[in-house]
Amino acid sequence: MHSAARWALDRPLRLAGVAAATVAAAVVLGMCSANDSGPRAGADAKPAPTSAPSPGPSPTPPSPAPAPADVDTTDPAAVATAYITAWAAGQSLSDPDQWSRWYAHAALYCSDRCAATLASVDPARVPATRVTGDARVTYDRDTRHEVAVPTDAGEVSVRLVRDAPTDPWRVESWEQGAQAEPGR
Repeated sequence: MHSAARWALDRPLRLAGVAAATVAAAVVLGMCSANDSGPRAGADAKPAPTSAPSPGPSPTPPSPAPAPADVDTTDPAAVATAYITAWAAGQSLSDPDQWSRWYAHAALYCSDRCAATLASVDPARVPATRVTGDARVTYDRDTRHEVAVPTDAGEVSVRLVRDAPTDPWRVESWEQGAQAEPGR
């Protein structure tokens, strides 16, 4: 062990590399923690932590219903904005009895994967309270888009999917503060 530590500390570049690898491992392990009341690893959703513990169990996710008729499900920016608007409404809920109604409304825009992730979110931990501007598409493919939606807590990257070019867009995942990466 002594020689491994000496090797890592021998050169400043190695030390920086070891430090970066250690921080990256800590971040990955933190995301995989089973005690996290937020979304699970791989879900791409990372609500901001708060000091308040999660009060009670999450609702059981039913299959998502069709999106409301006033949302154009052929427009990924409209679906992303409607979802983030519904998602941000959870921040003001302090009564767990209201959470199932919040979940049901936000899940209208979700794929099954997103709905399952949303069911694990404590609405009080949602960092945003409202959408503050126009959404913009940051990644564009026939069956997958990523849309950046500005909120009062920063930009939220929303990944939308559909099985065929004629199907409605559904939210697959969301991530606070993230930017879409080309080819992702």
